[in-house]
Amino acid sequence: MANPDRKGMEKWQRIALALVLAGLSWFGVQLPARADGVVRGFYFFSADCSHCQAVAKDVLPGIQSRFGAQLELRFFDIREPANLKVLEALEARYGVSNPGVPEAFIGQDVLVGEDAMRTNLAGTIEKYLAAGGVDFPTGDMPVPVAEVSPTAEPTTSAPVMNLVYFYKGGCQECERAKYVLDTLSKQYPSLQVLSLDIAQRADLNEALAERLGLPVSKRLVTPAIFIGDDALVGNEVTLPRLQALLDHYREAGAPPIWQQVQTQAARETIAQRFRSFGPLTVVGAGLIDGINPCAFATVVFFISYLAFLGRRRREILAVGAAFTLGVFLTYLLVGLGALKFVQALAGVSVLGRAIYGLTAVLCIGFAGVSVHDAWQAYHGKPEAMQMRLPRALRQRVHRVIRENGAAPAFVGIALVTGFVVSLIELACTGQVYLPTILFVLGEPQLRLHAISYLVLYNLVFVLPLVVVFVVAALGTSSTRLATVVQRHTGTIKLLTAAVFALLGAWMLTTVL
Repeated sequence: MANPDRKGMEKWQRIALALVLAGLSWFGVQLPARADGVVRGFYFFSADCSHCQAVAKDVLPGIQSRFGAQLELRFFDIREPANLKVLEALEARYGVSNPGVPEAFIGQDVLVGEDAMRTNLAGTIEKYLAAGGVDFPTGDMPVPVAEVSPTAEPTTSAPVMNLVYFYKGGCQECERAKYVLDTLSKQYPSLQVLSLDIAQRADLNEALAERLGLPVSKRLVTPAIFIGDDALVGNEVTLPRLQALLDHYREAGAPPIWQQVQTQAARETIAQRFRSFGPLTVVGAGLIDGINPCAFATVVFFISYLAFLGRRRREILAVGAAFTLGVFLTYLLVGLGALKFVQALAGVSVLGRAIYGLTAVLCIGFAGVSVHDAWQAYHGKPEAMQMRLPRALRQRVHRVIRENGAAPAFVGIALVTGFVVSLIELACTGQVYLPTILFVLGEPQLRLHAISYLVLYNLVFVLPLVVVFVVAALGTSSTRLATVVQRHTGTIKLLTAAVFALLGAWMLTTVL
C-alpha cells in the first residue's frame, strides 16, 4: 500500500514545483509595491549550518523586534527536498552565481551568507518599506512542507544506487553539493554515497573520468559525482540534474563503479599529462591563477594606508614583500603537504572572510573620501582634501617614525594576512594544472621534477602581485609622478575612487 502513497506524494511535489516555476516565470523579479506597507520575503536556511545558527541567534531576533508587523518572512529549511527545489528555482530566476546559505529573497534583492544578513538585511527591508512595501518573490508559493517521504522503501531487495562524490576542503560549491546529496539521500534510501577527498584519491577521479571520456578540463575538478555511466562536475551538480540521474538508475540500481576501474593506468595518465606540461605551460597557468583581485585589493589597501600615514617607500615595499612572501610560502607549504591540519581549521575561513569584509568596507570608504577630494580639487580647495593627515598629526607621525625606525609590526601583520588570504583562495586555484603537480609529488621518480614545477608555479603565481605592490609603492613616492598628480589631482582622485570602489565591490561579492 506504500507505493500509491509515495507516487501520490511525488505527484503533488511535482505539481508544487511546477506552480513555483510558473509563478517565477510569470512574476519574474519585477515585483509591485504593496500599499499595506509590509515587506515580504523568503529566507532559506539549514538547521545544521553554523552560519545560519549565528544569524538566527544574533540577527533575526533584532530584525523581527525592530520591524514587527512591517516584516513577513517565510522560512524554508533546505534539508527538505521541496524547499531546496524552491531555492534553486529562485536562484535560477535571480541569476545567483554564488549560492549559499543562509539566503534571503526580498523584492529584487537576494542576500547570500551570514555577512550579507548582518550588514544588508536591515537596509534592504528599510528600502522596500520606503517604497510602500513589497510582495513575496512569487505569486503562488507553497507553505514550507514537512519532511518528504522517501521514494522507495529501504528493503533488502531494493536495487542499490552506488554514487561516488569527490570534494575538496574549502570548496564552497562542494558545501552546496553536500546539501544536495544529503537531501536526496533522505528521498532515496537505496542511495549509497562514497565521499572522497580528491587530494587523496585523484587517481580514482582520473580513472572514472577516463572511463566516461570526460575532457581534461573536467578531471581533478570538484565537486564531482559519478554514478553508473554518468557524471556531474562543477556547477553541473544541482538538485534537478542529480535527481534526474537517480530516477534513471532507481529501477535497476547502479554498481560501485570505482571497483571496476584500474587506478594504476590513471596514475600513469596523470604523470604523462605532467610530463607534457613544460615550463611555459606552468608559467602560463601560474600567471592566469595569479590574477587575484582580492589579494591585489588587500596589498593595495596596505600600501594606501601606509602612504596615508606618511611611511617611507622602503617600509611600504617591505610590507608588500611580506604579504607576497606570505602568499608564496603558504601555497608552497600546502603543495608540499605541510599545512593540511591548518586547512582543516574552520576558524581560518572565518578569519579570512573577516579580513576580506573589513578590507572591502575600508576600500569603499576610501572611494567615498576620494570622490570628496576630487570635488574639492576641482573647486580649487586642495587644503580641504581629507585623504591625507592634518599637518600637525603628520609631523607627529614623522617624529615617531624617526624615533622608532622601521615598522616590523606592519610587516608581521602583512605576512600573516598573506598566509590567511592564501588559505581562503586555495580552493579556487589551479583546477587542472596545480592538482596534477600535487598528485605527481607522490610519485618518487618524478618528485624532484614536480617540486621544481611547484616552486616555478608559485613564483609566477605571485608575480602579478609583485608588480601591483611595486607600482603602487613607487607611485606613492615618485617625484615626477607627484608633479603629475598635482596638475591633475581631481581626475586622479576620481580614478582612485573608481579603483577602490571596484576592489571593494569585488571583495564584497567574494565574502557574500
